[in-house]
Amino acid sequence: SSAASDVYKRQLNRQRIEEACLQLAATNDSITEIAYRNGFNDLSYFIRTFKKYKGMTPGKYKRR
Repeated sequence: SSAASDVYKRQLNRQRIEEACLQLAATNDSITEIAYRNGFNDLSYFIRTFKKYKGMTPGKYKRR
């Protein structure tokens, strides 16, 4: 893939993770529901991506 599409994908993932953070904090929805709602069709990819941007898993973030 091109450098431009990589930059776009990283930016999109960052926005999706930020939105997921808001939902993790404000709702009791499951991590799976939040992942799918934010465009992640693969839960393990969501968890890996979340951890990359936030330094912790979504479960840990939700429990803070």
